[in-house]
Amino acid sequence: MQWESFIGHKLQRKWFSNALKHHRLASTFLFVGPNGIGKRTFAYLVAKSLLCTETPDDELTCCNRCETCVQLEAQTHPDLIYLAKDEEKTRVTMDQIVNEQSGLCYELRIRPYSGRRKIAIIDDADTLESEQSNSLLKTLEEPPPGAIIFLIGTSEHLQLSTIRSRSQIVRFAPLHSAELAELLVSNNMANSLQEAAVLANNSHGSLELAKQFQDSSFNDFRNQFVARLMQRPMNFVGLCKFISDHVKNEVGDGQPRRNRLRWIFDETTAILRVALHQRVRASHASTASMSPFAFLDINTLTKLIELTIKAREDISRFIAPVAIIESWTAEFTNIAQA
Repeated sequence: MQWESFIGHKLQRKWFSNALKHHRLASTFLFVGPNGIGKRTFAYLVAKSLLCTETPDDELTCCNRCETCVQLEAQTHPDLIYLAKDEEKTRVTMDQIVNEQSGLCYELRIRPYSGRRKIAIIDDADTLESEQSNSLLKTLEEPPPGAIIFLIGTSEHLQLSTIRSRSQIVRFAPLHSAELAELLVSNNMANSLQEAAVLANNSHGSLELAKQFQDSSFNDFRNQFVARLMQRPMNFVGLCKFISDHVKNEVGDGQPRRNRLRWIFDETTAILRVALHQRVRASHASTASMSPFAFLDINTLTKLIELTIKAREDISRFIAPVAIIESWTAEFTNIAQA
């Protein structure tokens, strides 16, 4: 991966470039934003730029030719430590953090092989529990000279306040549809820019969601979900059962299930925002093309959007999916039919 082929997040790239230029780089960064938008790749490219031995220390660039860059591409460079939860685990473990032979804290304190610095990328930071987070505090407070840690998560509110206060928070927004379409073409996930544009428009700026849409069963679910959401009168019991059965029977437990719920709420929010826009411009629109939600008043639409955003936030609090679904569908129906 090279900066030349990286798509999106221009503001974040400019910010890091300026920070390097003025020698104001923090020792710990917390990257937050939706899954599948490039946060991990961005952290990797920053690390590659910092470790490259053929480029100036104050430039956010890498040569892609030196031994360091070659090792980084092969994921064998000893000065870049990548930490993520094991596939069979639901969280990053204590052993991964503090093992005296191979833990993150131990690895960071070993002298850099290249002579520049040690860099750690901690993926799945949302899964860090209090014990794991607290074990990181001493390293965050007193990092080895030159060491940099990147924490990758979806929300700053899922981290302990002590982690947040010791980190430079960098927020990443979903990719623009045009950026995602370009990325889909470059990754051979679409045969044309037109096909990619259709896929990108449904994926809320996430490459991860775009990959899911290539599965015909997911497309079938989306079409049925939207149809049930638009049904009038709204069938609360049917909608609740439909979502619950799908999440329970068609999606893996843990993170995949939470990601699917996030998509459901993001899709609902997008539909409601379109309806709100149509409602505001009702005098200029054809009623035949309007969403059923556009006939609700602006105050009701606003309440539904706020309710759905709150339900999405509840996913990150590790509330049981079934409880979230039942609560949301019941209150959504009450507000919509009031």
